[in-house]
Amino acid sequence: MRAGRWYVPGRQVVIASSSAALIALAVSSVDAQRVGDLRAGVTRVPTPVDSAADEHITVLSGLANPVPTTFGRRARAWAPVASALVPGSGQFLLGNDRFIAYASVELLAWWKYFKDSRDQAIQEAAFKDIARRVARSHFSTTLPDGPWSYYEAMRDFLESGRYSLSDASVIPENDTTTFNGQKWLLELRTHPDSASALAQYERDAIKPEFQWSWRNAQLQFDLYSRATNLRNEAYLAGVHDLTIIGLNHLLSMVDAFATVRLRLRSEADGRTSVGASIPW
Repeated sequence: MRAGRWYVPGRQVVIASSSAALIALAVSSVDAQRVGDLRAGVTRVPTPVDSAADEHITVLSGLANPVPTTFGRRARAWAPVASALVPGSGQFLLGNDRFIAYASVELLAWWKYFKDSRDQAIQEAAFKDIARRVARSHFSTTLPDGPWSYYEAMRDFLESGRYSLSDASVIPENDTTTFNGQKWLLELRTHPDSASALAQYERDAIKPEFQWSWRNAQLQFDLYSRATNLRNEAYLAGVHDLTIIGLNHLLSMVDAFATVRLRLRSEADGRTSVGASIPW
């Protein structure tokens, strides 16, 4: 397995093989310690094992504090993976103070996510209680819980309407101001025949145990609508929190990877080039 390195001196791109570096290092250990690769922000500790094999343990200028000697090269090489799992942990392994920022963002984002999730649960409990006590209590005693789409429909329609106008067979609601009546009208318009429309209506219409009506309960309906809106706001805030958490993991991983892989090099003409070891 060979490893190469690219450098960008000014506007030129130079590809150098690590095999040449290994030959040069074999000639003189003194020359090896005078290599022009500058570990910016890292104190070089000359040891017998400090050689070309350690080429990938490098950092960008101004982005890192001295690497603590308590962590070996192998541990530092896993810094990007550690940062992806726990933001800031890779920076800690590399001796960077930035781990405080990543860890703080992580803790605050999770705290806010749990807070928003709790608020969402509180609002859901509130509007479900209003619906059971006011809009649904006249039609059923079982009052099973429904999906979020059911409670959205309760917010958008004053009444669900009857499931069937007859007890002998299913005759759909014909009042189009109700949910079931609007649903039946939609099925008639989107199906080629009444039989297929009825079959779809039987699957989607509000059943008797879920029937509701907000008639003569405008105040409670307003409270119900407000609770559903607050639930939506808490849900969207939670999604935003998770997005921040994901980005924090990604940024911490990229930061650690750049710190480990990228390095600066002094060129003969005095310029500084940025490079990275690339295995192939």
